[in-house]
Amino acid sequence: MVDLGIDSTVANGHPAISSDEGLIIFSSDRAGGNGGKDLWKITKKAKGGGFTRPINLGPEINTPGDEMFPFLRGDSVLYFSSNGHPGMGGLDIFVSSRSDNKWSKPENVKYPLNSFADDFGIVFNMDEPDEGFFSSNRPGGKGKDDIYSFIIPPVYFTLEGYITDDLTLQPVDGAHVTIVGTNGKTATYNTDQRGRYVFNKNQIFPNTTYEILVTKKDYFNEKATETTVGLESSRDLTRDIVLKPIPKKPVVLPDILYDLAKWDLKPQFQDSLQGLIATLDANETIVIELAAHTDSRDTEERNDILSQRRAQSVVDYLITRGIDPDRLVAKGYGERSPRTINRVMVKEGYTFEPGTVLTDSMINLLPNNAVKEAAHQLNRRTEFSILRNDYIPKTRISRKEGPSVEIIVKPEENSVMYTLTKEETLEAICYINGITSTFQYDPRETELYLSTAEAVRLLTSGAIDRNDFIGDATQLIGEGTIANKAVINIREMRIGKNVVRDLKATVNQKLKNQIYFGPNTLKQFGVYSVDEAETKILFE
Repeated sequence: MVDLGIDSTVANGHPAISSDEGLIIFSSDRAGGNGGKDLWKITKKAKGGGFTRPINLGPEINTPGDEMFPFLRGDSVLYFSSNGHPGMGGLDIFVSSRSDNKWSKPENVKYPLNSFADDFGIVFNMDEPDEGFFSSNRPGGKGKDDIYSFIIPPVYFTLEGYITDDLTLQPVDGAHVTIVGTNGKTATYNTDQRGRYVFNKNQIFPNTTYEILVTKKDYFNEKATETTVGLESSRDLTRDIVLKPIPKKPVVLPDILYDLAKWDLKPQFQDSLQGLIATLDANETIVIELAAHTDSRDTEERNDILSQRRAQSVVDYLITRGIDPDRLVAKGYGERSPRTINRVMVKEGYTFEPGTVLTDSMINLLPNNAVKEAAHQLNRRTEFSILRNDYIPKTRISRKEGPSVEIIVKPEENSVMYTLTKEETLEAICYINGITSTFQYDPRETELYLSTAEAVRLLTSGAIDRNDFIGDATQLIGEGTIANKAVINIREMRIGKNVVRDLKATVNQKLKNQIYFGPNTLKQFGVYSVDEAETKILFE
């Protein structure tokens, strides 16, 4: 027997009892409430001591309207019906959870349990906790108040997304995606050719927060977080992640020529280092090695000393341009590391194929002295490699910008061979940001165009990236395609020995040729003429 008072005018009802029978929540219109019928509680005193006096659950639960039909689920979740909390009409079913002896703000369980009619008296099956019954006078029943059964569908979660390259916006195949949950469980997935990863319902759990770690060779690691905490219904979570590529190594710098047996960096070749400066600016945590190489002529000792001084001259220049000296290591390799050709290169009419190693024995087999000298010149190069990427940046030193156009001066003829196409255009080799390409020169053309295929090739090879697009690159770059009429800034274009920077090229999907332009573009490389007898484009 529970004593709730002797006032016969008070209506008490709908008791909900905790599993240990130490707590009873009931509905009552007794004095001291918030209005109408409120939910009250009584708790059992010490052993054999009966129950405490009724205590109102407070304004978080109760309103000036009616709160009735309480039901305790798992002793910490309270279901009840109310017409005072915002609802769908009449009595609606609400749910609140208890933590630190406080009840949370009630939430409407919504459709289909609630309707514009009265919905009340919910109970859950003890044997099947996701099944239960409730009462409602909604239309379609057998009478005024009918009993309805319900089943709560299981809650499942999945997590998926796409991994893309920050510079090219293309999918990253084979990226390693690892999730670590606060529940101690982990899972891994390798992205497919579309850059997609998927974790299924057996790997993503309710009320769990996940750290997502993405790794891929030649990329910086990336982290992200997703959570299912607070999610009460099934959901397919999505999280796309962008990976930033680590600059490839080693990278051969544009031509830096020295006088015989000299190591001073000439002013006309200082601009060849602007691309490296931009790379260092964009990746402030990397430390690089500047490596200088000589050809095999002279003694090994002298070549070692000479190459070390040449490497140091490049480092000294970079320091004057604001690069922290702690990020630079100068090293001379002398003649010990012959160059390996990584792209088609034509020198003195001879084609050096990719994979060719310019050893003395290889050079001695070349057809004439001019080609041999060109091979020796290719061995005399400066390149950089990334040593580490955990440097902590310091305050940057301000500096002036370099010129936008460079003419590389060499004593030999400055020309490029061409072939005549059936459309009577001149076709020749050029280099776009260090990548070999083919252009067609038409004296009737006024603009500079890239075919869609060539633009995609330059993008996927790393010669151009999202930062080179004029406008929103995310709207211009698709998976394996680039929008027609997209405008791209070509950071460096080389024809013969002449280099022009910051050329604007328009993508033309109808164009079959790789690159197409006329006099307006070619004259930016200097005064030129066409030698039809020798099939050369000559630059003065």
